[in-house]
Amino acid sequence: MKKLAYGLMLMLVIVLGREGAAAATLDDPTPFFGLEGESLTVTEMEDIVGGLPRLCHNPRYDAIEDKCLNNKGQNYLGGVNDCDIWAESNLMQAGFEIDKKWGSARSKSVKQHIVTLKDQLSDTAPLGWSIEFINYSHVALVRVNEDGSADLFHQGYNAATPYSEAWEGSRGYHYQNSRSAYWGENPKFWKFY
Repeated sequence: MKKLAYGLMLMLVIVLGREGAAAATLDDPTPFFGLEGESLTVTEMEDIVGGLPRLCHNPRYDAIEDKCLNNKGQNYLGGVNDCDIWAESNLMQAGFEIDKKWGSARSKSVKQHIVTLKDQLSDTAPLGWSIEFINYSHVALVRVNEDGSADLFHQGYNAATPYSEAWEGSRGYHYQNSRSAYWGENPKFWKFY
């Protein structure tokens, strides 16, 4: 009986040893587990949008980008969730309180923000995040990256034209050349932090 027990334990050690060795040789790190206990790959974790923080432990985590991505696709509502209200809300969620500097977006127009900030505006987009003022009537959040590219996020509404369909909501764009993120006739930029 003892020999049988020792034999079973030896077989168990061999089987578990092989499983452990096989797992140790995998290039993929141990998977994350989702809320329902499903394992998620690193790629799936990076693709999670909405509600869950996107890799906030990662040194490349950007709180403003995270909030813009989590709030993409919202409906445009003038005076309730329009361009400056959407931008201010994303920045506040990311930890930047700009309402005291540019005036509350719920009570001021884009043109009034420009007047308030006139001495702090620049003709060129600075490295990092800024608010772009477009044609005195629209704003967008713009990030100029180290490699010269830019990411632009905004909340807007466009009526149908001969060249495009009507659309509304918040969107994001990536430009290889940051100069392409200069929208409108005479854009101005405010480095809010």
